[in-house]
Amino acid sequence: MAKAQEEQSTKAPDEKITTDTIILLFVRIGLILFDALKKFFSILDAGITKTDPAENNQILPNKNSNDKLKTMLKKDLVELVIAYEKETGIDHEKVK
Repeated sequence: MAKAQEEQSTKAPDEKITTDTIILLFVRIGLILFDALKKFFSILDAGITKTDPAENNQILPNKNSNDKLKTMLKKDLVELVIAYEKETGIDHEKVK
């Protein structure tokens, strides 16, 4: 009789499926699905917004010497000043 009592006490208790465990199961499944959908949509978004690597290559202008760049800058500056004077109506001969 003592052996029968020992066998019963060493067995693990049977888990009963209750309403709470079912609710927790559905909550866990919902969270897992939500996380999976977030990752899926982030992958789609990243794939859509990526540009073609060939489009990113910029064509660089030819390099000019410093002297040529200075003369180009002076010409552009003179043109800019003349355009500003025409726009504002300033006569550069009257300005000291």
